[in-house]
Amino acid sequence: MPGPAEPTRYEQIMRQHSRRAGDAAAMFCDASQAARALVPVSSDHEQVIRDVAAGVAAPALVGAVAWMLREAARRGLARLRFLSRDGQIFYELTRRLASISGVELDIEYVYSSRLTWSLAASDPTCLDEEAWLFNSFMKSNAHDLCARLGLPLDDYTPLLAAAGVSLDPDCRADQPQQAGAMRQFLRTPQIIEVVADRITETRRLLVDYASEHALLDARTGLVDAGWTGRMIDSLLRACRTHTQQRPRALLWGYEPRKAAPDNLDRVAAYMYNTATGNGLQWRVPDAPFLIETFCMGDHGIVTGYSRTAEGMVEPVLRTPGNPAAAAWGLRTYRSTLYAFAQQLTSLPQEDLRPLIHELMAAFWCHPSRSEAAAWGAYPYDSDPAGTATRPLATPLDEREPVRGDRAWISGALALSPPTIRQRYLADASLAEVLGVPAPD
Repeated sequence: MPGPAEPTRYEQIMRQHSRRAGDAAAMFCDASQAARALVPVSSDHEQVIRDVAAGVAAPALVGAVAWMLREAARRGLARLRFLSRDGQIFYELTRRLASISGVELDIEYVYSSRLTWSLAASDPTCLDEEAWLFNSFMKSNAHDLCARLGLPLDDYTPLLAAAGVSLDPDCRADQPQQAGAMRQFLRTPQIIEVVADRITETRRLLVDYASEHALLDARTGLVDAGWTGRMIDSLLRACRTHTQQRPRALLWGYEPRKAAPDNLDRVAAYMYNTATGNGLQWRVPDAPFLIETFCMGDHGIVTGYSRTAEGMVEPVLRTPGNPAAAAWGLRTYRSTLYAFAQQLTSLPQEDLRPLIHELMAAFWCHPSRSEAAAWGAYPYDSDPAGTATRPLATPLDEREPVRGDRAWISGALALSPPTIRQRYLADASLAEVLGVPAPD
């Protein structure tokens, strides 16, 4: 396909934000146009991936990296540890941009997961009170529950049945009867015993891994996309970290369910922080789904840790690669981000959040049909155990136009006929349309 010529609508937005030649908005616009010219595409699908990567994802991610480097220097941090998998793209961009930042830091990509760290922090005698076993964008069903605990479903079917847990995949923890049965299953002595052994071993390995990579030092910054902060809290609980030793957390966005007072200074967020109220005007609906998509990793979920013959701790990955994301267009996406970063000769000092918000809102809230089709095909999975992969957006069902398992509701609306859109919007709650932070 021919290279880009006319500016995209995102580049037009950047030009409109520019107040003088060479300012951050102009610099980002030039970088976007150059990246599109440098990354060849062979289909309309790849072109849409590339254009959104250059015009929306790159500004959002590079803006965060510039802030993270400044914040690390302001807080006197000695190192940054980028948590897999969402932290991988921040690591790759930081690695490429550190030389022009004027900030010297020890940076490293480390392996983590909600699945492993949450398990390590759990109390086996109170599994029925562990929210991570039930919650996600799609609440757990019986298969999800067992997967999060590392229990083969077939081996535990009799115990599930005895507790009244349905094996129907559509029966989930947001249904009171199913939730109660799941809790009964988790209180079963046999389950407590089996899971206790897994927790003990996982915790032991995590403590050693954290020590090997300086994850718990007060001059360490843990970088992640963000949201509730529970995964980092799980690390601290599992390792029984004292307040004085706690690392800092640098997140893209932070929306804790309950804001712990001792987290207010320890956790810093770039775009918005619901605990402090900072930047809430820059939060787009369902922001976590968008940023997690932009932070797609190139390897599988960390399912645990193992010890090498030399005594070091290494991650255990479900898969060495991320074949679903690769098939969707991960190479085109990442190549565009890297090409964008390579155009920059300095990092912006301005507050880029107004620009980034407008770019993100234009794409996420008002996608074209071609954008909804290409990006809606991304294999999004919000489940800690990777059991709930769904397209980011699919057309609404004509018979029952409800959100269901669609993470990107504006993408779903763009793919649906006007009459179906109208029926959905007439019945949907304001909270669902606005994508407010989800309660437990």
